[in-house]
Amino acid sequence: MKKRILFFAMGAAIMCCCTSGNRQTNGTTGPSDLNGDSLTLVIGSYAQSNEEGIKIYSFNQSTADVAFVSAVSGISNPSFLMQASDKTRFYCVSENDEKSASAVALRYNPDNPSLSILNAQQTNGGAPCNIMVSEDMKYVFTANYGGGNLSVFPLDSAGLLLPATTVEFKGSGPDKNRQAGPHIHSVNMSPDGKHIWANDLGSDRVRVIDMNTIHSMCVPADVTSDDKHPGIGNTIVHNDRNDIVLPAGAGPRHTCFTADGRFAYIISELSGDIIALECSGNARPAIIQTVKADTVNARGSADIHLSPDNKYLYASCRLKADGIAVFKVDSTNGRLLRAGYQLTGKHPRNFTITPNGKFVLVACRDENAVEIYSRDEHTGMLKDTGKKIRMKAPVCLQWVR
Repeated sequence: MKKRILFFAMGAAIMCCCTSGNRQTNGTTGPSDLNGDSLTLVIGSYAQSNEEGIKIYSFNQSTADVAFVSAVSGISNPSFLMQASDKTRFYCVSENDEKSASAVALRYNPDNPSLSILNAQQTNGGAPCNIMVSEDMKYVFTANYGGGNLSVFPLDSAGLLLPATTVEFKGSGPDKNRQAGPHIHSVNMSPDGKHIWANDLGSDRVRVIDMNTIHSMCVPADVTSDDKHPGIGNTIVHNDRNDIVLPAGAGPRHTCFTADGRFAYIISELSGDIIALECSGNARPAIIQTVKADTVNARGSADIHLSPDNKYLYASCRLKADGIAVFKVDSTNGRLLRAGYQLTGKHPRNFTITPNGKFVLVACRDENAVEIYSRDEHTGMLKDTGKKIRMKAPVCLQWVR
């Protein structure tokens, strides 16, 4: 194993600029009495480091009223982010080329919702486009699309990022333009917490990594960032024997699981298919259905989520007929039945559903807006409310726990 211990300058931390107040959004929504239905929404975007790339809003899940709360600058392209389970920190990617790509730790202040930069570490893989924090808060993972690898950052006792161990992959797919090599697009913890699932768009595989491998290679979480440890900075060459092999040319992008962990659904960017898998028992997950989300062959399917009651599945599609495909879920066998399609603004990326299931918020990157749709809980269908959060190139939407 090749030791790679790299040190990343912390200059970004001193660039942090936080603002707060009652500023209205530029869209049709504004401040209101958000009472007991108030949620806090954090949005990541494509932005220069001198711009407010992460913004925080309050959102009323009964009325869809929105109010600006605060913002953070100092991070280049903070496109995707996730909150830690202890609710005191967020972690985001800085989606740049390999020389400047990094993961960033941020402190979250819930009293006057705001974020401040704690530290950053290089990913050692270009274009990190997805990030996950383990529920036990021992590790942060980034999916590096350009680097084709996975970065594993141990966390010290204060939640700071330690230097990354990288997991390297080999493989390709039939699309010579998009699948010449590995392209890791997202990372999830398996429902049983024993494995990492990393979607490799470049090789049509879900890379399955045993958490025991991660534990054996990485530093324990009870050290501080000043400690030396031989487990920091290694490179792991992935053994693909447990990978889930998907249809050739699919281009797997994102995954969601049912609440009971029995079924998984993968949106495939290139084929536009949703691939349904049964995950119950100790057997390797098996494909039980493939159904089209993108029916116009746009080759730009993006994100996928289940409704809070697990009765409907939604998938975003871009590049042609931009919108959200809607499917009814059969709870007995996990199979999908197409229910309809809702057109949206340009380039819908990540989207999120309110905990009460009443609204779907869609990050339309090229529309420079987060669009807000009401949701019929009986039919699953969406309706444009006309309300928007106006901001530059929104990508990721996360509710604060």
